[in-house]
Amino acid sequence: MKTWQMILDAYNKEVDSSYKFDDIVPPTQGYLFDKISERYSNEGVPPFHALPIILGGLFASWDIRKGDVVLDGTNSDVAFPDAMAYRRFVFALPQRTACDITEWTWTQRLEQDGPMKIMLAINISAMLSPSFTSEEANVLPESSTSQLYYATRDIKRGEEILTDSTFRDQRNFAATDLGM
Repeated sequence: MKTWQMILDAYNKEVDSSYKFDDIVPPTQGYLFDKISERYSNEGVPPFHALPIILGGLFASWDIRKGDVVLDGTNSDVAFPDAMAYRRFVFALPQRTACDITEWTWTQRLEQDGPMKIMLAINISAMLSPSFTSEEANVLPESSTSQLYYATRDIKRGEEILTDSTFRDQRNFAATDLGM
């Protein structure tokens, strides 16, 4: 939990001091939901849980039906105002954490023909793994500008949740003046 809090604090200090992280699941509590969902109803429990960071990945906490919202990043994903704010944020972190952050960062247009933004999920949804093929993906956003991910098929409890990272222009850092 200390690492996640350090990341949140660095974002507030280096990017936006007024931003409030109001995620339905505190960053690491998702690690417990596989055990919690065995004892309780699905109410209030996110549809996924993560394995420890060293293993990575998100896994279904219960059977998810095709069309269900699996991930809603509209309130938890952050869009950096510019490349310099992203640089300040990354360089304020210890090297190992900064390395993780650069792996979890993507670019996205949030509106059709809008500017390309540098994006980051500062919660366990950062563990969402890409599929090796588009057929293997079981969650996708409704469009390239959406932050809502839907199940593209039924997903069984315990199955890894995978997305097709080629669905959007996820690594267009040149369009953000980041120069990576």
